[in-house]
Amino acid sequence: MNRKTRKGLGAILASVGVTTLLGVISGTGVVRADVAPQPDIEGDDAATVAAVDMKQRCEWYVTGVPSAITLYPSGESEGEVYDGSRYTLSVDLTDITAWTDGNLAESPDSEEHDACTFFGEQTGIAVTGSWSGSSFTAAADDDSDVETPDVADSNMDFSASDDLGTDPLTFGITEGTCRTPGNDGSGLSQWAVGGAIYSSALTGSIMSLDVDNATSIPQDAAGGNDKCNTSVTVSASIPAGQTPLYAGKRYSFSGPTFTTEIEIDTNRGL
Repeated sequence: MNRKTRKGLGAILASVGVTTLLGVISGTGVVRADVAPQPDIEGDDAATVAAVDMKQRCEWYVTGVPSAITLYPSGESEGEVYDGSRYTLSVDLTDITAWTDGNLAESPDSEEHDACTFFGEQTGIAVTGSWSGSSFTAAADDDSDVETPDVADSNMDFSASDDLGTDPLTFGITEGTCRTPGNDGSGLSQWAVGGAIYSSALTGSIMSLDVDNATSIPQDAAGGNDKCNTSVTVSASIPAGQTPLYAGKRYSFSGPTFTTEIEIDTNRGL
């Protein structure tokens, strides 16, 4: 009997020992034995990077703006000398062309343009021209010596205006190939091209493209950019009835200055 009692007691003591180490489950939850706190684990910095190529920025280019204008005998006056009859003069200038191209274009080309965009800063362009007046002053080479100055002859001065019944000094403009493809390449031309700029009117438009009509992201392929060219003919005439002081000599005439202005119109935040 005593031996059985002692075995039972041993079993009870062993059971108590186990619960002391592992904890006692009660209705209030789990009570754990004390342990040392775990130290923080060091993290790391992870920088975010990306490589993205930027498309070129579109810029406007203009070629053919005249820096000098020299008139030559034309029409019925070609090959003739002035004899007191109306004498016509004219010249065909290089086309004036405006177009968009990339900002890194090494050899800007109105057709083979570099792919570009305005990056939300759509722009238009206006090319205008103005005459400083209509008067021509005459000078005669009275000794055929190129080393000496010509001699002024006010008898042959004239004004190329309608007031004298002569042809006005005219900057004549003819539209060439103008396009405004739009972002999808299907748009119609929105260019406005001037007709002529007369010395009497002084100022006029050569060509313009309103900022709201300009293409903001041209197509990459050739012909996908905004572009316009105009051919130009400048003409005037020496009126009839002029009497040279130095008949038989070669005369030169100095006329008004033609000034070209180019304005870029910007529309930000499209």
